[in-house]
Amino acid sequence: MSDIQGKVLKHGEQTRTMHWIHLICFLLLGLTGIGFYFDLNGISNIFGGAANASLVHRWAGVVFAAGPAIYILLNFERFAKFIDTISTFTKNDIQWLKTMGGYLPFLHGYVPPQDKYNAGQKLLGWLVIMGCILLVITGFPMWLWRGILPAVLLKLCYTIHFWDAVVMILAIGGHFFLAAIHPKSRVEFGSMMLDGYVDAAFSSEHNGNWFATLEKRA
Repeated sequence: MSDIQGKVLKHGEQTRTMHWIHLICFLLLGLTGIGFYFDLNGISNIFGGAANASLVHRWAGVVFAAGPAIYILLNFERFAKFIDTISTFTKNDIQWLKTMGGYLPFLHGYVPPQDKYNAGQKLLGWLVIMGCILLVITGFPMWLWRGILPAVLLKLCYTIHFWDAVVMILAIGGHFFLAAIHPKSRVEFGSMMLDGYVDAAFSSEHNGNWFATLEKRA
């Protein structure tokens, strides 16, 4: 048991706000998209019918794309640092992936200190970034140019959009489980979605490399 006390700020207010906006949009897009694909009138009726559900899907997509873009413009240095962090893989990250951070009961071994984001979160970060880009560049043509796109390109957009959405839903579902439910890591939810703070003892254990930089600046 660590004797480190107190809390440290891990995620600032703008980051948390952007995360909430993106999450709400993602849930609306996922729910309405499932309703469209499987022709589930019950889902469409939640929004007052298919026409309204379609409007919700389209404009949630606009906010889904615009929100991160605005955040990046306002916080370019912070975003650049985030990209640098999730793009940097060391031997510690490889070792973390071999043991999956100790989160899986059948994988055992040394779990090395991590950066602000562990190796799994780094991979998820890139998966989300690339997945969101694909959703945007396939979704908007399906909306704005469906009448002029060649049928083969429109079908390709629909196919990529659907399977990308499936991967994203599964990935975000796993992320939610680890961040909000798993007993070893559920404190992450409060840090990203509530007050931005996380227990210092947790950070020193799970994000040791990052925590060490905080101590040096203190």
